[in-house]
Amino acid sequence: MNASNPFSLSAAPLPRLLGAFILLLFIFGSGCSSVRLVYGHLDWWMDRNLNKYLDLEGAEEDLLSQRVDEFHRWHRQTQLPRYASYLESLAADVDAPDVSAKKLAEIEQQVDTFWHASATMLSDLILPIVIQLDDQQIDRLAENVREEREKSLEKWEKSKRKREKEMRKQAERWLGDLTPEQDAMIDHQVASTTFDPKRRDAQRQLWSKTFINTLSNKPPGYEKKLRDLLVDPQSLWSPDYQQMQDQLRQQARTLTADILASTTPEQRAHLKSSLLQYASDFRILAAQEH
Repeated sequence: MNASNPFSLSAAPLPRLLGAFILLLFIFGSGCSSVRLVYGHLDWWMDRNLNKYLDLEGAEEDLLSQRVDEFHRWHRQTQLPRYASYLESLAADVDAPDVSAKKLAEIEQQVDTFWHASATMLSDLILPIVIQLDDQQIDRLAENVREEREKSLEKWEKSKRKREKEMRKQAERWLGDLTPEQDAMIDHQVASTTFDPKRRDAQRQLWSKTFINTLSNKPPGYEKKLRDLLVDPQSLWSPDYQQMQDQLRQQARTLTADILASTTPEQRAHLKSSLLQYASDFRILAAQEH
Protein backbone atom coordinates (compact mmCIF):
# COMPACT_ATOMS: atom_id res chain seq x y z
CA MET A 1 0.00 0.00 0.00
CA ASN A 2 1.84 3.08 -1.19
CA ALA A 3 0.18 5.45 1.24
CA SER A 4 2.55 8.31 0.54
CA ASN A 5 3.73 10.04 -2.60
CA PRO A 6 7.54 9.91 -2.75
CA PHE A 7 7.61 12.86 -5.15
CA SER A 8 5.33 15.13 -3.13
CA LEU A 9 7.67 17.04 -0.85
CA SER A 10 6.96 20.15 1.11
CA ALA A 11 8.28 23.46 -0.16
CA ALA A 12 9.70 24.29 3.27
CA PRO A 13 12.66 22.71 5.12
CA LEU A 14 11.22 22.57 8.64
CA PRO A 15 7.78 21.27 7.58
CA ARG A 16 9.64 18.77 5.39
CA LEU A 17 11.33 17.48 8.53
CA LEU A 18 7.93 16.95 10.13
CA GLY A 19 6.76 15.20 7.00
CA ALA A 20 9.82 12.96 7.01
CA PHE A 21 8.95 11.90 10.55
CA ILE A 22 5.48 10.76 9.50
CA LEU A 23 6.91 9.15 6.38
CA LEU A 24 9.24 7.06 8.54
CA LEU A 25 6.27 5.41 10.20
CA PHE A 26 5.00 4.13 6.87
CA ILE A 27 8.06 3.24 4.80
CA PHE A 28 10.99 2.29 7.02
CA GLY A 29 12.25 -1.27 6.93
CA SER A 30 9.78 -4.06 7.50
CA GLY A 31 9.95 -6.33 10.53
CA CYS A 32 8.95 -5.64 14.10
CA SER A 33 12.48 -5.30 15.42
CA SER A 34 13.44 -2.50 13.03
CA VAL A 35 10.17 -0.61 13.55
CA ARG A 36 10.55 -0.67 17.31
CA LEU A 37 14.25 0.14 17.13
CA VAL A 38 13.77 3.15 14.86
CA TYR A 39 10.85 4.50 16.88
CA GLY A 40 12.77 4.05 20.10
CA HIS A 41 15.43 6.43 18.76
CA LEU A 42 12.99 8.86 17.18
CA ASP A 43 13.40 11.51 19.87
CA TRP A 44 17.19 11.51 19.36
CA TRP A 45 16.77 11.73 15.58
CA MET A 46 14.31 14.61 15.81
CA ASP A 47 16.39 16.48 18.40
CA ARG A 48 19.50 16.16 16.26
CA ASN A 49 17.82 17.24 13.02
CA LEU A 50 15.89 20.14 14.51
CA ASN A 51 19.02 21.49 16.14
CA LYS A 52 20.82 21.18 12.82
CA TYR A 53 18.68 24.15 11.79
CA LEU A 54 18.35 25.98 15.10
CA ASP A 55 21.94 25.54 16.31
CA LEU A 56 21.09 25.93 20.00
CA GLU A 57 23.38 25.63 23.02
CA GLY A 58 23.09 25.34 26.79
CA ALA A 59 19.67 25.87 28.35
CA GLU A 60 18.00 26.42 24.97
CA GLU A 61 19.32 23.11 23.69
CA ASP A 62 18.12 21.37 26.87
CA LEU A 63 14.66 22.92 26.41
CA LEU A 64 14.53 21.69 22.82
CA SER A 65 15.32 18.16 24.02
CA GLN A 66 12.57 18.39 26.63
CA ARG A 67 10.03 19.54 24.03
CA VAL A 68 11.01 16.74 21.66
CA ASP A 69 10.59 14.23 24.50
CA GLU A 70 7.16 15.68 25.23
CA PHE A 71 6.19 15.30 21.59
CA HIS A 72 7.47 11.73 21.53
CA ARG A 73 5.36 10.79 24.57
CA TRP A 74 2.28 12.43 23.08
CA HIS A 75 2.79 10.69 19.77
CA ARG A 76 3.39 7.29 21.33
CA GLN A 77 0.31 7.47 23.54
CA THR A 78 -2.20 9.15 21.22
CA GLN A 79 -1.14 8.69 17.60
CA LEU A 80 0.27 5.18 17.36
CA PRO A 81 -3.06 3.61 18.38
CA ARG A 82 -4.72 5.63 15.60
CA TYR A 83 -2.20 4.35 13.07
CA ALA A 84 -2.71 0.79 14.26
CA SER A 85 -6.49 0.96 13.93
CA TYR A 86 -6.24 2.44 10.46
CA LEU A 87 -3.76 -0.17 9.24
CA GLU A 88 -5.99 -2.91 10.61
CA SER A 89 -8.94 -1.48 8.68
CA LEU A 90 -6.86 -1.48 5.49
CA ALA A 91 -5.79 -5.06 6.11
CA ALA A 92 -9.43 -6.13 6.37
CA ASP A 93 -10.02 -4.93 2.80
CA VAL A 94 -6.96 -6.48 1.16
CA ASP A 95 -8.73 -9.57 -0.17
CA ALA A 96 -11.14 -7.37 -2.14
CA PRO A 97 -9.15 -4.17 -2.60
CA ASP A 98 -10.93 -1.01 -3.68
CA VAL A 99 -8.56 0.69 -6.12
CA SER A 100 -10.98 3.40 -7.17
CA ALA A 101 -9.75 6.97 -7.32
CA LYS A 102 -12.17 7.85 -4.53
CA LYS A 103 -10.83 5.18 -2.16
CA LEU A 104 -7.19 6.05 -2.83
CA ALA A 105 -7.95 9.73 -2.30
CA GLU A 106 -9.53 8.83 1.04
CA ILE A 107 -6.38 6.96 2.08
CA GLU A 108 -4.24 9.89 1.02
CA GLN A 109 -6.45 12.29 2.96
CA GLN A 110 -6.21 10.14 6.09
CA VAL A 111 -2.41 10.09 5.90
CA ASP A 112 -2.49 13.87 5.44
CA THR A 113 -4.66 14.10 8.57
CA PHE A 114 -2.15 12.05 10.55
CA TRP A 115 0.66 14.30 9.32
CA HIS A 116 -1.23 17.50 10.14
CA ALA A 117 -1.96 16.41 13.73
CA SER A 118 1.70 15.71 14.41
CA ALA A 119 2.94 18.79 12.56
CA THR A 120 0.59 20.97 14.61
CA MET A 121 1.64 19.44 17.92
CA LEU A 122 5.34 19.67 17.18
CA SER A 123 5.05 23.23 15.88
CA ASP A 124 3.23 24.31 19.03
CA LEU A 125 6.00 22.84 21.16
CA ILE A 126 8.96 24.14 19.15
CA LEU A 127 7.72 27.56 18.01
CA PRO A 128 8.05 29.18 21.49
CA ILE A 129 11.76 28.33 21.30
CA VAL A 130 12.11 29.66 17.76
CA ILE A 131 10.55 33.05 18.50
CA GLN A 132 13.10 33.62 21.29
CA LEU A 133 16.07 33.40 18.91
CA ASP A 134 18.23 36.51 18.85
CA ASP A 135 19.40 38.23 15.67
CA GLN A 136 22.61 36.23 15.46
CA GLN A 137 20.75 32.94 15.88
CA ILE A 138 18.21 33.96 13.25
CA ASP A 139 21.06 34.68 10.84
CA ARG A 140 22.49 31.20 11.50
CA LEU A 141 19.05 29.68 10.99
CA ALA A 142 18.75 31.44 7.63
CA GLU A 143 22.19 30.18 6.62
CA ASN A 144 21.44 26.61 7.76
CA VAL A 145 18.19 26.60 5.79
CA ARG A 146 19.96 27.94 2.69
CA GLU A 147 22.69 25.30 2.87
CA GLU A 148 20.18 22.49 3.35
CA ARG A 149 18.06 23.75 0.47
CA GLU A 150 21.05 23.83 -1.88
CA LYS A 151 22.11 20.33 -0.86
CA SER A 152 18.58 19.07 -1.44
CA LEU A 153 18.42 20.61 -4.90
CA GLU A 154 21.74 19.06 -5.88
CA LYS A 155 20.61 15.63 -4.70
CA TRP A 156 17.30 15.82 -6.57
CA GLU A 157 18.98 16.79 -9.82
CA LYS A 158 21.19 13.69 -9.62
CA SER A 159 18.86 11.13 -8.10
CA LYS A 160 16.47 9.85 -10.77
CA ARG A 161 17.90 6.33 -10.59
CA LYS A 162 17.91 6.45 -6.80
CA ARG A 163 14.21 7.44 -6.75
CA GLU A 164 13.41 4.52 -9.02
CA LYS A 165 15.17 2.11 -6.66
CA GLU A 166 13.43 3.61 -3.63
CA MET A 167 9.99 3.29 -5.20
CA ARG A 168 10.67 -0.35 -6.04
CA LYS A 169 12.04 -0.98 -2.56
CA GLN A 170 8.92 0.48 -0.95
CA ALA A 171 6.64 -1.61 -3.13
CA GLU A 172 8.58 -4.77 -2.30
CA ARG A 173 8.33 -4.05 1.43
CA TRP A 174 4.55 -4.15 1.20
CA LEU A 175 4.01 -6.73 -1.55
CA GLY A 176 7.09 -8.94 -1.68
CA ASP A 177 8.62 -9.79 -5.05
CA LEU A 178 7.24 -7.68 -7.91
CA THR A 179 6.14 -9.00 -11.26
CA PRO A 180 7.78 -7.82 -14.49
CA GLU A 181 4.59 -5.91 -15.23
CA GLN A 182 4.80 -4.06 -11.91
CA ASP A 183 8.48 -3.28 -12.47
CA ALA A 184 7.53 -1.74 -15.81
CA MET A 185 4.84 0.37 -14.12
CA ILE A 186 7.44 1.86 -11.76
CA ASP A 187 9.87 2.49 -14.61
CA HIS A 188 7.14 4.34 -16.50
CA GLN A 189 6.22 6.41 -13.44
CA VAL A 190 9.80 7.60 -12.94
CA ALA A 191 10.28 8.33 -16.64
CA SER A 192 7.06 10.29 -16.99
CA THR A 193 7.01 12.24 -13.72
CA THR A 194 6.40 15.96 -14.06
CA PHE A 195 8.39 16.86 -10.95
CA ASP A 196 10.66 19.88 -11.41
CA PRO A 197 13.22 20.23 -8.57
CA LYS A 198 14.03 23.82 -9.55
CA ARG A 199 10.39 24.84 -9.15
CA ARG A 200 10.35 23.18 -5.76
CA ASP A 201 13.55 25.00 -4.84
CA ALA A 202 12.04 28.35 -5.83
CA GLN A 203 9.02 27.61 -3.66
CA ARG A 204 11.25 26.67 -0.74
CA GLN A 205 13.17 29.91 -1.16
CA LEU A 206 9.91 31.85 -0.96
CA TRP A 207 8.87 29.98 2.19
CA SER A 208 12.26 30.44 3.85
CA LYS A 209 12.38 34.15 3.04
CA THR A 210 8.85 34.68 4.35
CA PHE A 211 9.53 32.72 7.55
CA ILE A 212 12.88 34.39 8.32
CA ASN A 213 11.58 37.89 7.57
CA THR A 214 8.55 37.33 9.79
CA LEU A 215 10.75 35.98 12.58
CA SER A 216 13.17 38.89 12.29
CA ASN A 217 10.71 41.76 11.94
CA LYS A 218 7.96 40.43 14.22
CA PRO A 219 4.99 42.27 12.66
CA PRO A 220 1.62 42.27 14.45
CA GLY A 221 0.30 38.71 14.65
CA TYR A 222 3.69 37.26 13.71
CA GLU A 223 3.41 34.24 16.03
CA LYS A 224 0.24 33.04 14.30
CA LYS A 225 1.80 33.64 10.89
CA LEU A 226 4.87 31.61 11.83
CA ARG A 227 2.69 28.79 13.11
CA ASP A 228 0.62 28.83 9.92
CA LEU A 229 3.79 28.67 7.83
CA LEU A 230 5.01 25.62 9.75
CA VAL A 231 1.71 23.75 9.78
CA ASP A 232 0.46 24.76 6.34
CA PRO A 233 3.39 25.67 4.04
CA GLN A 234 1.05 25.11 1.08
CA SER A 235 -0.49 28.49 1.83
CA LEU A 236 2.42 30.04 -0.10
CA TRP A 237 2.15 27.74 -3.10
CA SER A 238 1.65 29.51 -6.40
CA PRO A 239 -1.13 28.25 -8.70
CA ASP A 240 1.34 26.63 -11.09
CA TYR A 241 3.20 24.90 -8.24
CA GLN A 242 -0.10 23.68 -6.79
CA GLN A 243 -0.98 22.33 -10.22
CA MET A 244 2.34 20.45 -10.40
CA GLN A 245 1.74 18.94 -6.96
CA ASP A 246 -1.78 17.91 -7.92
CA GLN A 247 -0.40 16.21 -11.02
CA LEU A 248 2.20 14.39 -8.96
CA ARG A 249 -0.42 13.14 -6.54
CA GLN A 250 -2.56 11.94 -9.43
CA GLN A 251 0.39 10.13 -10.98
CA ALA A 252 1.18 8.42 -7.67
CA ARG A 253 -2.49 7.52 -7.22
CA THR A 254 -2.63 6.01 -10.69
CA LEU A 255 0.52 3.98 -10.08
CA THR A 256 -0.86 2.71 -6.77
CA ALA A 257 -4.15 1.72 -8.39
CA ASP A 258 -2.43 -0.08 -11.25
CA ILE A 259 -0.09 -2.02 -8.96
CA LEU A 260 -2.85 -2.99 -6.52
CA ALA A 261 -5.09 -4.12 -9.38
CA SER A 262 -2.29 -6.36 -10.65
CA THR A 263 -1.40 -8.02 -7.33
CA THR A 264 -1.20 -11.79 -7.10
CA PRO A 265 -2.79 -13.77 -4.23
CA GLU A 266 0.67 -14.14 -2.71
CA GLN A 267 1.26 -10.40 -2.84
CA ARG A 268 -2.10 -9.66 -1.24
CA ALA A 269 -1.28 -12.10 1.56
CA HIS A 270 2.09 -10.37 2.01
CA LEU A 271 0.38 -6.97 2.08
CA LYS A 272 -2.14 -8.06 4.71
CA SER A 273 0.59 -9.58 6.85
CA SER A 274 2.70 -6.40 6.57
CA LEU A 275 -0.19 -4.12 7.52
CA LEU A 276 -1.10 -6.25 10.53
CA GLN A 277 2.54 -6.49 11.62
CA TYR A 278 2.92 -2.72 11.57
CA ALA A 279 -0.35 -2.36 13.48
CA SER A 280 0.89 -4.84 16.08
CA ASP A 281 4.21 -3.02 16.40
CA PHE A 282 2.44 0.31 16.90
CA ARG A 283 0.21 -1.11 19.62
CA ILE A 284 3.19 -2.64 21.43
CA LEU A 285 5.06 0.67 21.23
CA ALA A 286 2.02 2.61 22.41
CA ALA A 287 1.80 0.41 25.51
CA GLN A 288 5.44 1.01 26.45
CA GLU A 289 6.60 3.80 28.71
CA HIS A 290 8.75 6.48 27.09
